[in-house]
Amino acid sequence: MNKIVGLIEYFGIELYRPITRLLLSNWEEITERINNYTESDWMMADEIQKTTSTLDRFSIAMLIEVLEGEDTLNQAENAGRRLSEEELKAIRKHQDEQ
Repeated sequence: MNKIVGLIEYFGIELYRPITRLLLSNWEEITERINNYTESDWMMADEIQKTTSTLDRFSIAMLIEVLEGEDTLNQAENAGRRLSEEELKAIRKHQDEQ
């Protein structure tokens, strides 16, 4: 959740819904991909981090996966799904704590 909030704070609230939706519904698969990154996979994230010190390497890799990565299985299954009220409450609560 901290990584999602960090990304939202960096890019602004207008990306809140699409980034949050993609990350929450694809968290396990995206995390699995990043955990299996090779050194060459990390090159882009490392390059971006040089100019973006507010985001850590993993958060940048998450954003790259959301924006540039292949669709996950969940994306196909949940196309058009809206965040549940419970998901929204959890995100808002975490934002308020920041």
